[in-house]
Amino acid sequence: MKKQFALLIAGLFAGSIFAFSTSAHAVDTTGTVDYTDGGITFDPQVPGNASASLPKNLNFGSHAIQTKVDETWTATSDGVQTSPATTGQVAISDNRGSTSTGWSVKVNEPTQFTANSTPLTGAALSFTAGTLTNNVNSAPTGTRVANGAKTTLLVNQSVSVLTAQANEGAGETALPITKFELAVPKDTAKQQAQYQTTLVWTFSATPS
Repeated sequence: MKKQFALLIAGLFAGSIFAFSTSAHAVDTTGTVDYTDGGITFDPQVPGNASASLPKNLNFGSHAIQTKVDETWTATSDGVQTSPATTGQVAISDNRGSTSTGWSVKVNEPTQFTANSTPLTGAALSFTAGTLTNNVNSAPTGTRVANGAKTTLLVNQSVSVLTAQANEGAGETALPITKFELAVPKDTAKQQAQYQTTLVWTFSATPS
């Protein structure tokens, strides 16, 4: 009896192996995700955060005419020098993927501050940059304004603000501007008038 019992168990075991081996099979499931060119945007707007884009206006305030000391005025929210300084940032959103061919940002002041066709001779507009950031470790390495540097503009001479070489500058790149200043020499002739100028920020990107 013991010997027959042992043979019966062995037969059941062999049958189970045979059943398992003949029923085994595999099924493949393929997953896909398709990314397309996300494009490139200069100065993307961030609702509710004015400092995340370039300012539309620079108000250096209203000041009495004087000729004794040189002046330096800061652009503020309302022109009052004790009010919060006007800030902003040069921002580029480059999501072209592997087709990224680089881009550049330049700024130019085409004409001097002028009132009634008379220039504010010797006036110099400048801006101070903060620390450049890029969210995917692809910061531009071309000619650009250095972190923390103060850049003084010369009338009708373009300044390279940021330059991304091919295959860099991808993702979200931002250069904060922490201050805009206007320096006016004491001996500059001044009228009782409002002087104005325009800054032109030019963005260029080689087509994908």
